[in-house]
Amino acid sequence: MQEQLRSLIEYQILEDKKAGLLQDYEEAPRRIAAIEKEFSQLEGEYLSRKAEHENAQRMHGMVEQNITDLEAKIARSKRRMNDVKTNKEYQAIMREIDEYKKEISAKEDKALELMAEIEKLAGEVAEKEKEVEKQRLVAAESKRRLQEENALLKERLDRLEEAQTKVRQKMDQNVQKKTEFLLKRQAGIAVAAVENGVCSECHLNIPPQKFIELQRDESLMQCPHCHRFVYYPGHDCYKLTAEDFENL
Repeated sequence: MQEQLRSLIEYQILEDKKAGLLQDYEEAPRRIAAIEKEFSQLEGEYLSRKAEHENAQRMHGMVEQNITDLEAKIARSKRRMNDVKTNKEYQAIMREIDEYKKEISAKEDKALELMAEIEKLAGEVAEKEKEVEKQRLVAAESKRRLQEENALLKERLDRLEEAQTKVRQKMDQNVQKKTEFLLKRQAGIAVAAVENGVCSECHLNIPPQKFIELQRDESLMQCPHCHRFVYYPGHDCYKLTAEDFENL
């Protein structure tokens, strides 16, 4: 009976260690996803600024082309003045030229605005590009470190699982089945110490006669309230801690 109960305690300690590692192991993919999301947002800001810069350059090119086209129209209008025969035709061409000049003036103002915007955006794009490249390296290093840490965690989890397999081999089949059932139903804890007649997990008193029987250590017992396997920690053979499995 002592061997069964000791195996139960060993199994629980290994399960606790495994649960702690498993939480970190399962957290790593989420942390990697968060790193990738943060970098993606930064890269998105950079690409957005870059697109704005390129669009401003295209618009500036279009405005410059419009000015060139208008200047060409003025030149054609001036050539037509050589062929006019009446003052009315001459005045019409002059009005036409004035309208073209007004359009050119407005386009030149727009071109200046766009040049200022292009210069501003160029600075922002350059800064964002530096930030993105810096963050790309940081993200890559963070992901690499997390992946390495996770690989080590997986090795430790495998060792703990292997140790649990060896412990299971020492356990009675019925005890093993009850243990697995309790681990699932009782928040991952299948065995509990009882001190001063109180279960350390459900914190309820067990009947005095049951506590006396538990101290005698003659049979495998369960808490009448939470149904976990229970033991009296006053017995030296049950004084096991996580430090006893530090190499795993």
